[in-house]
Amino acid sequence: MLASGAVLTGLGVGLSAISGEVFRVKPHQPLPVPAKHSGDKQSEIDKLKTAISNVSQELQQLAKKAGETSAEIFEALEMIVQDESLFDAAITEIETGWDAPTAFVNAVETFAELLSGDPTFEERLADIRDLAKRVAANIHGISLGLNLPEEGRYVIVGEDFSPADTAQFTKAVVGVITIQGGPTSHTAIICRSKSIPAVVSCAGAAELVDGVQVLVDPVGDRVVVEGKEADATQAISFVAKSAEPIIPVRANIGSLEDSIAAATTAAEGVGLFRTELLYLQSTAKPSKEKQIASYAEILKAAPEGPIVVRTIDAGSDKPVPFLDMPKEENPALGVRGFRLVGPHRDFIVDQLESLEEARKLSGREVWVMAPMIALTSEAIEFAELARKAGNFKVGIMVETPSIIYEIPNLKGVVDFISVGTNDLSQYLFASDRLHPSLGTLLNPWQPALIRALSVIAKECEAVSIYSGVCGESASDPAFAVVLAGMGFDSVSSSRSQVGAVRTALSSLDKSQAHDIYQAVLAAKTADEAKSIALAKLSLLAG
Repeated sequence: MLASGAVLTGLGVGLSAISGEVFRVKPHQPLPVPAKHSGDKQSEIDKLKTAISNVSQELQQLAKKAGETSAEIFEALEMIVQDESLFDAAITEIETGWDAPTAFVNAVETFAELLSGDPTFEERLADIRDLAKRVAANIHGISLGLNLPEEGRYVIVGEDFSPADTAQFTKAVVGVITIQGGPTSHTAIICRSKSIPAVVSCAGAAELVDGVQVLVDPVGDRVVVEGKEADATQAISFVAKSAEPIIPVRANIGSLEDSIAAATTAAEGVGLFRTELLYLQSTAKPSKEKQIASYAEILKAAPEGPIVVRTIDAGSDKPVPFLDMPKEENPALGVRGFRLVGPHRDFIVDQLESLEEARKLSGREVWVMAPMIALTSEAIEFAELARKAGNFKVGIMVETPSIIYEIPNLKGVVDFISVGTNDLSQYLFASDRLHPSLGTLLNPWQPALIRALSVIAKECEAVSIYSGVCGESASDPAFAVVLAGMGFDSVSSSRSQVGAVRTALSSLDKSQAHDIYQAVLAAKTADEAKSIALAKLSLLAG
């Protein structure tokens, strides 16, 4: 048993600390051993169809319970459980003699074997296996509920939590600790959206036992056994010294509900409108009329200021049914984002033309950008399509390391760029951004990422291209200060963090932000970089 005062390190999620009693989430009841059926193949197929339908309905209910921020995760999982090729593979297993639950689990494992070595698939394999388990459990009549307490103050501890698990969190869950996971894992995303303090990628949590009091200290990236909230690392209390931040702070949105909510914040427009989230359940290509109506409604509701729209970023972990995308051996490195212009050029053109009509109807300033641009030629092709379709400012996402070295060639081609730090980290470190054991590589304070971002900002300034950052890192107030110090022109954060980021960027001037950035450049580790920035910010705040 861990001694009182023992400190366990991990990656913090959130800005507030909490103490509570450890509740270790018990493993689910094991499924029965694989079995053969009695010979009635049709009966097994019918059982499987019913179970898939039941699990699909459960996912829909979990999406409603989880709320708008994470609903798209469940929508994507629902598409996977209803995947026809997966169902066909399960039928093949039934025809060889396996019963329905075993057949579906075997089908998932067959896909896992075929795609082994693909980090993007493997990072989501736990979620897909969880779906297989839920289908099998439904057939066997086994409950997969977490059985969490309804009353009290508990810090729940587990290996990691699937989206379906996080939707079951009760009001008694005041903190979360996971042994695996990372800063952009589903657990981190949902805890951040629900304002639940968490520490993920905390290997030492394996030694925690039920009933022990712990302090979850996300600002300090630690868990303290028998720790008190009074001992928590204090987040910097920024005090705005000017009415306006040194660079604009925008909001990230993906739906009408997000747009309405963002308008209640002090966001200066939208820095990232994720259009693909509108289509995760669309089996038929939406008409231009439907797109125009949807876009116009969202644009009208958005906070005042420019609205940066990302054209559809389908592929990899975001399957869009009507695009009928083939399975790929390595989807994160395959046909996704603007690469869809080959097989699905008509939809990208339709989308741009629909956005132009929505721009006219709403009277809003619309910027459009393409995701997954790797070459200057791709940027030129998108810019030509966008300018032919409408009166937009035109830009690209910087997510691939290759395009960093092409920025000097983008002068006169694009008006702006926006850095997606989640994907840029993934490709820069060859590290799947949701892989349960690679969270430390995806820490935005990694010196290599900071230096890559610095190059992007300087190259854009040299050729007079407006630059912004819309990745998860921009939601961290301290990191947003470093981004401003590098020379980025704006940041865009999750709507829940707009106020905190704006206050941080209103608490100092540009020269002070630049000094902090320069100091951070000397760091050799992510922890050192973060410590340097926080120390300097604390002096300014104090």
